This record gives sequence, C-alpha cells and structure tokens, in this order.
Amino acid sequence: MRKTGKKCVVLGSGTAIVAFVPALFWFLLTLQPNFYRQFKTVSIAVRQAEAQKFVAQSLQLRNDIRNEPNWEAIFTDQEVNSWLAEDLVTQFADQIPPGVDNPRVSFEKDRLTLAFELDQGPIRSVVWVVAAVKVPEENVLALTIEKVRAGLLPIPVQKLVDKINTYAASRGFEVTWENDSNGPSTAILRYSPQTERSDIVLEKILIRPGEIRLTGRSDRSKGDVATPSLPRRARQSDLPGRNTSDQDAVVPATARSSSRPRS
Repeated sequence: MRKTGKKCVVLGSGTAIVAFVPALFWFLLTLQPNFYRQFKTVSIAVRQAEAQKFVAQSLQLRNDIRNEPNWEAIFTDQEVNSWLAEDLVTQFADQIPPGVDNPRVSFEKDRLTLAFELDQGPIRSVVWVVAAVKVPEENVLALTIEKVRAGLLPIPVQKLVDKINTYAASRGFEVTWENDSNGPSTAILRYSPQTERSDIVLEKILIRPGEIRLTGRSDRSKGDVATPSLPRRARQSDLPGRNTSDQDAVVPATARSSSRPRS
C-alpha cells in the first residue's frame, strides 16, 4: 500500500509538472508590455481625435518641408498609436506584414519601443523591440537594438536583421550593421546611392517620454523640394477651423494654427 501511495504521488506530481510547464511557457510568451495593455483602455472617441491630430501634424510637416528652410514636428505616442489603430488598418492594410496585427509604439528618453501581435498558429504573442535612436550625421539614422522579446522570452537580434534590411531596401535605404560581442546590434540606415538626396535633410531626432521631435531643413536652391507622402490622404478639413473640400492641401504660412509651440 505504501509503495502504491508513493507511485500515486509521483504520478500526480509528474502530471502537474507536465501541465504547468506549457502553462508557464504560454504565460511568458503572451505577456504584454504595460503601455500595450494600457492603450486598449483608450476610448474610440479619444483615439479618433488623436488620430486626426496626427494627420494634421503630418500635413503641417509636409507644408513646412515644402515652404520653410527649417522645419520641426512633434508627435506623441498617443497620437501615433491612435493613427495606427484607426487609420492604418483601413488605409494601409496591405502594408502590414502577414501575421502582424495591432502595432503600437512607446517613446521614452532617447529610445522607442515597437510592439505588435504576432499570430503563430495556436499562440498569439506580442513581440516588442526596444531600440535607442540617434542621428549620428545628417540623413543617417542609427538604431541600437537593446531588447527583442516575445512576451518575456528573448529573441536573438539576428532574427530581425534580414527583415530590417529588406524593409529598408524597399524604402530606398541601405543598412550596415555594427556588431558587439553578441552579434549585430546597431543598424545604420542611410539613403542608397540611387535615392540619395540633399534637398531635405534630417538633422536631429529627440525622443522624450511620450513624444518624438524631428528637426531638419530644406534646401530649395536644389530645385523644388519633393515632399514626403502623408500617412493617409490628408484633408483640409483635418485642420482646425477648416471645412473645405476633400482634397490634398498645402497650408499657407499664415494659417498654421495646428503647429505646436516650439520650445
């Protein structure tokens, strides 16, 4: 009887461990960053209003790049995430990689976090990447990847290298990698020789808690400045105090009420 009892205890313990390990793995794989969970509590009305702010700021940035020698734009992570939630899925669904849903960002001091849901069959995990961002020289962007996680489980940076290279090439950039003892860690992005330009110059990116600031200049002596496309078809009605026809717009310098105060 005593041996039978011990066998039952061992069998029960083994069964519990077998059940516990997959449950723990599932928990570690599906745990979401705090900012990702918190955004889900934002109401639809707030998201729509913040998404409109993002579009208005994008339109203002394009206008400044076209007309001003120096330009600046500030976006909050709330605005970016609201646009991602409200407009990305309806306007640019074909640009989202297969299996990727609900991308979101968080801005902290000198770094950003990108997170998204990744559908991998029976398990849907949230992958998040933390990267320090710098502009070491004009029109050059340096991304130092500090963490890559699926939930709480680490992912080797090497798994991102090909994806970053492919995405950058499709946008006219080339990437070189600087390595540390653990392999590639810093991606240096610059224009490829075929797309290199000097009419628009990115001078600085400043990331602070909750916001990102872009500053640069435009050189009209090199001809008409080719302005970047907007995140979606911007309308004049997106700007405060405007209620005109649905069309692409350039705002005159005297009507820049949507600009943030520059500090």
